[in-house]
Amino acid sequence: MQKVIIPEIADKQTDHYLSKKGYEVLTVTSPDAATILATAPDVAGIMMFVSPFPNDLYDKLPNLKVLARYGVGYDSIDAEYAATKGVWVTNTPGANAISVAENAVTDIMLLSKRSYEMSTLMHQGKIRTAKQLFGHELLGSTVGIVGYGHIGQAVAKMLSGFGVKTLIYNRTKRPTEYGEYVDLETLLKQSDYVTLHIAATKQTEHLIGEKELAMMKTSASLVNLARGSVVDEQALITALNTHQIASAALDVFDEEPLPADSPFYKMDNVFLTPHTASNTVEAGQNMAFGAAKMIDAALSGQKPEWAVNNPQY
Repeated sequence: MQKVIIPEIADKQTDHYLSKKGYEVLTVTSPDAATILATAPDVAGIMMFVSPFPNDLYDKLPNLKVLARYGVGYDSIDAEYAATKGVWVTNTPGANAISVAENAVTDIMLLSKRSYEMSTLMHQGKIRTAKQLFGHELLGSTVGIVGYGHIGQAVAKMLSGFGVKTLIYNRTKRPTEYGEYVDLETLLKQSDYVTLHIAATKQTEHLIGEKELAMMKTSASLVNLARGSVVDEQALITALNTHQIASAALDVFDEEPLPADSPFYKMDNVFLTPHTASNTVEAGQNMAFGAAKMIDAALSGQKPEWAVNNPQY
C-alpha cells in the first residue's frame, strides 16, 4: 500500500478520497520538510500547501513520485529539478479562481470606499473622524489587471458590471470582451486601481518596484493577491509612507506569516489579510479534490492532467 501525506483539512474536504482509493493516508497539519521526513520517509505522494520543498529533500524520499499543490502557484517547488528526480509536480488551475477574484474585487471596493479606515476609527470610538472620510465611486474609474489567467479573467468579468474601464497586461493576449490590452507602463500610469494576478517566476520577481510605483497616480491603489515576490516590498513600504500611492490591499508577502515587526501593521492605508484570498469552502474543496486526483493519477501510472513538469523515467 503506497503512502500519501496530505493536510488534515484536505482529507476532510475530500471525504477521505485517497483512503477510499486504497492508499495509506497520513494526515499532518501542514506538510513542510521536517514534518514530511518525520512522518514517512517512504512516502509516494504528498499534497503540498505553500511550504518550500528543498531540492535536497528528494534523495531522502526514495519512493516519492508526485508533489500535488493544493492551489495554483508552485513557486515553492523547483518543478524542473523535481522532473530530474522522476517526480511529478501538479497544481489545480482554476480551482480557486472565483474565490480569489471575488476577494480582489472586494479589496478594490474596500479601498475605494475607505471602509477599512472608517471601521478602524469606529472601533476606536472615533466616529466623528470616521464620518469625515470620503471614498470614491468605482463608476468611471480605471482598473488595471496584471496577469490574465483564470483569476484575472474572472476579475475582469466581475468588474464589467461596475462601469469601469479595464486595462489588461499579460504576455499572452487571450481573447476577451472585458478589457483592453496595454503595456505595463500604460496600465500603471492610467489605472486608479492595479490588481496583481500574475504567476511568481524569475521573470516576474519585483515586477512592481520603485520605478513602477512612481509611474502610478498618487491617488491610485495597489492590490496584491498573487505572490509577495511580484512586488518589491521595501519600495512599496516607501511609496505608501510617502503617499506616492494612496493605499494598498495585501494578501501575500515576502515572508509569511508576516513578521510582527512589519511596518505594514502600523499603516492606516493598508488592508492586510494573511494569504487567505482562496479561503472559501468551495475553493478549498476544489483544490483538495483536484490535488487528490492528481496524486491518484500519478501513483496509478498515468500522466496527471495538471502536471507542470514532465519527469523522464
